Amino acid sequence: MTKFIIRRILVSIPVLIGISFLVFMIMQLAPGGPLAAFGQNPRMTAEQRAAIARNWGLDKPVLEQYFNWFFAMFRGDWGFSFTTRQPVLSLIMERLPATLILMVTAYTIQQLIALPLGVWSALKRYSLSDKIFTVLTYIGFSMPTFWLGLILVFTFGANLGWFPTGGITDPREPAFNSKDYWPWWGSQPLAALSSLASHLVLPVITLIVVNVAADSRYMRSSMLETINQDYIRTARAKGLSEGSIVRRHALRPALLPVVTNIALTIPGLIGGAVVTETIFSWPGMGLLFIDSISRADYPVMVGIVFLLSAFILIFNIIADVSYAIIDPRIRY
Repeated sequence: MTKFIIRRILVSIPVLIGISFLVFMIMQLAPGGPLAAFGQNPRMTAEQRAAIARNWGLDKPVLEQYFNWFFAMFRGDWGFSFTTRQPVLSLIMERLPATLILMVTAYTIQQLIALPLGVWSALKRYSLSDKIFTVLTYIGFSMPTFWLGLILVFTFGANLGWFPTGGITDPREPAFNSKDYWPWWGSQPLAALSSLASHLVLPVITLIVVNVAADSRYMRSSMLETINQDYIRTARAKGLSEGSIVRRHALRPALLPVVTNIALTIPGLIGGAVVTETIFSWPGMGLLFIDSISRADYPVMVGIVFLLSAFILIFNIIADVSYAIIDPRIRY
């Protein structure tokens, strides 16, 4: 198993390098290029723009800029924001906890709902309840995230007032991840947890509706294929209970095709957070990315996209390792 994991990590290294090159070059091709952030000032002269380009190293050849950025990044220097002048890595790390709270909550609830629902639907195949489930999953799968988020804000936030319409804290509470926030958690843990939970409800629902529909359909399809195998019919002929057959003989093989989808859901959730965090003003990486686009802050944009790409590679490795754990034949 150790050799298998090492081999997968080694294969991923050139892929990550290739991704970093593509991300950097695509950002260079964006309208205005990296200097667009400074070109928004109409009073700036050409000489001032040239001086800025020299100071930030933007007057050098693109390949030299890429190699300087790439090697500096692995030393922990991801550059500086063009607009706030703060280190890119520290900006991302400030926003990462909020994104992780939202993603982990959404992912956990999503899998707790989707996998049992898919197994149940497969065992009740072609029944009335399965047909209703199929219709509901198609409706959920077809809902645009931005539309669903706005509907939830308008209905349960603005009209009914059941949940906050945005942010991660109330105005009277300390700002999230500030120096006063965590001491406030320590002094009033129940109030802090209740506030966080109420702010999580609407964005989490927005994120999981589409993914629950997709994951449960994957699970249903895989389970249907598994329970029709010969060894399942043999287990039934031996008189084993349906619950024992599902738990001991059908569930593990049925998870194999679903593992990749489950592992890659997390990077997909982070990508979906760009829209969700913007709708709900959630102070995470998605909102930071949108703000960086509006300000043409290329170092922050490149850093976030590269980090998301690294997440996707990591969870690809996790999916492959999960394959090997579920079915030991795959490691060979």
